[in-house]
Order: sequence, then structure tokens, then C-alpha cells
Amino acid sequence: MKKICIMKFGGNTLANKQKLLQAAQLIKSRYESGFIPVVVASANGNLTDVLLDHAYSIAANPEKRELDMLVTTGERVSVALLSIALRAVDVPAVSLTGSQIGLITTCTHTGADILSLKGDRLVREIQQGHVPIVAGFQGIGENKEITTLKRGGSDVSAVFLASQLGANHVEMVKDVDGVYSADPNKDVKAQRYEVLDFDEMYKLALNGANVLHPDAVLLAKAKGVEIRIVFYQTGQTGTVIK
Repeated sequence: MKKICIMKFGGNTLANKQKLLQAAQLIKSRYESGFIPVVVASANGNLTDVLLDHAYSIAANPEKRELDMLVTTGERVSVALLSIALRAVDVPAVSLTGSQIGLITTCTHTGADILSLKGDRLVREIQQGHVPIVAGFQGIGENKEITTLKRGGSDVSAVFLASQLGANHVEMVKDVDGVYSADPNKDVKAQRYEVLDFDEMYKLALNGANVLHPDAVLLAKAKGVEIRIVFYQTGQTGTVIK
């Protein structure tokens, strides 16, 4: 039985055609290495912010339900384009929304919590030989309404799916090559951590390190899921959180 490899791509790694094609090649390399990739994708580039700007330019206080309906289209763009890119290089990908895979959440709009994974859609797609490309940051509430998690929630989606599918680690594919002691763009003395424990990473995330969502770190610790920060240009792991 092939091992499942959870790969989460941040929005900056999917921001344009070149990066989408590069992401497809990285996924293909895992696929050809004998893994079953299950990919979680964020909205590409700054699309979520663009959509929110549109909404708030129309109304000062838009309904949260409508905001969820709006911003979840960003991830749908990413997963569809990434699936198209993968099929173009002979990887049998299929794009899926949070609701299609049965990711059940609380009913809170623009800040829901994941409750469960209902149904066997993901497992069936894998059994049929497909590579699932899942929209992160979104699910479906117990009341059947489309919901979103907190901003940055695609990290949480990826860790949760790893725990449900029996994967022992998640590759967080980023536009940085690891977690540093300080911002390497501002501090030439910043050192990259090769290994961090969950508590250390959680403190860094709370203190402004944007590499991982704090809730994803807590969930990974609770579920025993190792997190690997992978640089999108090389596919190499820079920091391991365990």
C-alpha cells in the first residue's frame, strides 16, 4: 500500500501560471516516487484580499454568510487550475471543495472550527487512482451552509486531513525555505531552525511568525502529525516541527 503524502500549498506558491506549473511538477515528483499525494491549496496570490476589498467597497458591513460564499471561490480557482496543470503532465488529479469531501464544521461564518470528515469521497478518489486537490480554508456547516475557517486555515485543513487519512506528516510548501530565529530579510544574523518542537513553533507563530497558523501547530501536536516546511523552488525540507 502506497503511503499518503499530504501537501499544502500556500497562496504565494500558486500566484501565477509559472508557479502553478512548478507546483504541478513538485506534486508529480512525489507521485512518481510512490506516494499518493493529497493536496490542500490556498487561494492563489492575494485573491482573497481582492475579493474582500470588493465586498467592503459595496457595503460597510457585509453579511458573513455572503462573505463565505464569496471568498471560498478563491480556493476553487486554485484547485481547478492546479488540477488542470497536473492532468497536463499526466497526473490524474481531481479538484474538490471542502463541502464535496464532507469537511463538517461548526456553523460560525468567517471563523468556523472543523468537527469531522463525513463520508468516504476522499478515500474513493484515492482508490480510483486519483490525486485529490482539496480547497483549504473551507468546509460545510452542520446546517449545510458553506463556511470558512480563520484566515490561514488551510494549514489547519491540511493537518486535519493528515490525521484522518493516517499520514504521519504534512508538507507545508512555502515561499520560504524554513523557520528562522528572526526575519532573514531584516536580520542578517537570523538562523534557520532545522528542527523545532510543537511548543516552540506555537510560541513563534503567536509572536508573529507567519509560516504556520497557531491552530495548525496545536492540532498537529494533539494528533501527532509531523510538519515539514518545504521550499517550493527546490522541494527540499528546511525545518521539521515534531
